[in-house]
Amino acid sequence: MSVPGLTRLRGVRGLAALIGATVALALAPAAVAGAAAPPAAHAAAASSARAAAAAASSPITASVTTIDGGVLGKGKNLVASVSVSNTSETAYPAGTVDLWVDPDPLATRSSLSSWLAATDAPDGTSTIGHAAVGALEPGTSTVVTVTVPAANVPFAASATQAVYGIGTTVTLPSATTAIARGSVAWNPGGAATKSSIGVVLPIISPSTGGGLISADDLTTYTAANGVLTRDLDGVAKHSTVAIGIDPMIIASIRVLGNAAPATASDWLARLAALPNDVFSLGFGDADLVGQIQSGIRTPLTPTSLSYALDPKNFTPSPTPVGEAPVTETPAPTGGTTETPTPTPTPTAGAGPVLPTLDELLSWTYTMQGIAWPGDATVVRSDLPALVTAGLTTTIVSGSNTNAPGMQSTPNAVLPFTGGKLAVSDSGLSDAIRDAASAPSDVAWNSAMSKVNAQLLLTSQESADSKNLLVAFDRAWPSSGTQLDRTLDALLGSAWSAPATLPSTLAAPSTSGLSLSDKPEGPARIASIKNLAEDEKAISGFSTVLDDPTTMTGRTRAELLTLLAVSWQDPRNDWAAAVVASRKATSATLDSITILPTENVNLVSAQGSIPFTVSNELKGEAVNIVLSASPSNSRLEIDEDATKHILPESRATVLVPVKAKLGNGQVVLSLRLFSPTGVEIGSPSFVTVDVHADWEGIGALIFGILLVLLFGFGIVRNILRRRKRGSDDVEATDAEAGADPDSAPDAGLPAAPDASPHSSAEKDSERG
Repeated sequence: MSVPGLTRLRGVRGLAALIGATVALALAPAAVAGAAAPPAAHAAAASSARAAAAAASSPITASVTTIDGGVLGKGKNLVASVSVSNTSETAYPAGTVDLWVDPDPLATRSSLSSWLAATDAPDGTSTIGHAAVGALEPGTSTVVTVTVPAANVPFAASATQAVYGIGTTVTLPSATTAIARGSVAWNPGGAATKSSIGVVLPIISPSTGGGLISADDLTTYTAANGVLTRDLDGVAKHSTVAIGIDPMIIASIRVLGNAAPATASDWLARLAALPNDVFSLGFGDADLVGQIQSGIRTPLTPTSLSYALDPKNFTPSPTPVGEAPVTETPAPTGGTTETPTPTPTPTAGAGPVLPTLDELLSWTYTMQGIAWPGDATVVRSDLPALVTAGLTTTIVSGSNTNAPGMQSTPNAVLPFTGGKLAVSDSGLSDAIRDAASAPSDVAWNSAMSKVNAQLLLTSQESADSKNLLVAFDRAWPSSGTQLDRTLDALLGSAWSAPATLPSTLAAPSTSGLSLSDKPEGPARIASIKNLAEDEKAISGFSTVLDDPTTMTGRTRAELLTLLAVSWQDPRNDWAAAVVASRKATSATLDSITILPTENVNLVSAQGSIPFTVSNELKGEAVNIVLSASPSNSRLEIDEDATKHILPESRATVLVPVKAKLGNGQVVLSLRLFSPTGVEIGSPSFVTVDVHADWEGIGALIFGILLVLLFGFGIVRNILRRRKRGSDDVEATDAEAGADPDSAPDAGLPAAPDASPHSSAEKDSERG
């Protein structure tokens, strides 16, 4: 199949080869003459090589750029800024700065990259300016300005737009040198092919693992020069820039209700008023492909943010004392207006109605289904999972494709089954990122010179306009002014035209462009897997709570923010953040424990053994089930024990037990469970000394003693009564055998008994 652009490119390459061959033939005599050149030429080449070697090992470093973003117009002086730094601990006296230019223009973007990457001074350059550099103290830097009059610029007479390589050589005493290279885009005027440039900018917060942004941080981020304010200041005048929004920022403001900082509420209103195309990055800007590559096939989303809602922050605002409430009637409009913060209507006689998760996250996005992974992290196998999740457009960096090695700059679109890739131009994107975060004017010009040089060379590749995408990274501009200035320079360049993201995605694809697999590192994938396992453990643990979502919602939000793409920046210590998160997870899982118990003596057949359970969770009461398992049959557990334990407190749990026949030691295995059967914490063990037979033996002995006591009493009673009866018989017999005459009352009738019961008692005693 014949592709017009490719055919023309091949024709150009053939013509270039023919011209090159002609030039080679023309230069052949010169080459022969050079072979017979005097030794002075070889000495000069050797001197240049020695200077390059000295520069490579020099403690003095340099960089060079020109003003006006590296663009030089006809009739203007070439003004170069040379930055010189002393990285050593030695002071250097004053020296000189030479500015030189390669008279041959650079032909392609790859030749530009090679030129800028080199650290030597090539042969054939022309020195066009000199300047003095002052003494350099250890660890100091200085900027030297070298001005070349317009008339002295070697290519000033050229009517063709071109990119020229420039360079500088800094020479200090003791043969210390530093060499640096740069470029200048020559624009003598005239028509040029402009590339359509789409721009995507993420609006995110600094890396965090907190799940939501605190009120204090929101105040800082949305202040006059806060990181979030800089973003809005920078895009305010650039409606074609597409914005990827982290919904976590929106939710962080809304969960605060009436307590949200005024600057944060104003910032949210400003964001809603922007005319730009906007799309969601996903909560916390979580790394989608990192999740997929670690085995999470469906990207994670927040489950609940109720843990962050305080009902008192959603009550109606109080009316000032002495003033009647004022009701404003909004003027009718022809369209709908985005409401940055939904205000739920409370039900009469009830507490305030808290916003739902959907209300906290809602936003009017003009574009849907876009995924934006980090640079060079995508593999082909990620794409089906993204499409299944509804993310049919994925923004990838050019370094994740074969674009850098292609002969010409490709368009940004790369279709695949079920969706398309939006491929950002890595060379332009890297330079634009440097410009937006540049700390100085010199640094900004250095970055923009790379941008303009690439745009000019791209315009010369074909008569057809290219559709390119420039993507900012997950950093922040050094100021809103710098971002605005950078976008102005990019979209106002002589070789670019602003374009929206939808129009960029609608452009045709370039034949030969393909995705190159660039998986995330094994250490990061392993960490993501560990974090996912930790969340799973917390999910099970949370079933001890009356409302598990207060814990699972927080854990999921914290996990998503810990997976943010911004953590891939090596300047952010993600490894330390992961360690801190896992340590916090371990502390949570170990917060409910059975306190150590000394050996227990059980001397009854049944009873309850007390154990102390500690709940160290802050603000969360728990419901636990204590299960005990004996190591042998000497002990039987009647049932599990349940307990409701208040936050940061301890409670005694009684485990009912029943001893069986036999004495000895029993090891009880104690385990805590949630009401749903999830095991909590680690098992605990306690030894129980069972002496249940002592109770039976003691009862038997007591019974025998009691019987003996009563038997002894009865026998003693009987013996006492028998003895008393024998004494009475002997007394009666003695009275009957006595002389009747000797009795004083002889012949008189017998007196009646003093007691009516006497005879009965006697009969009883006799019997």
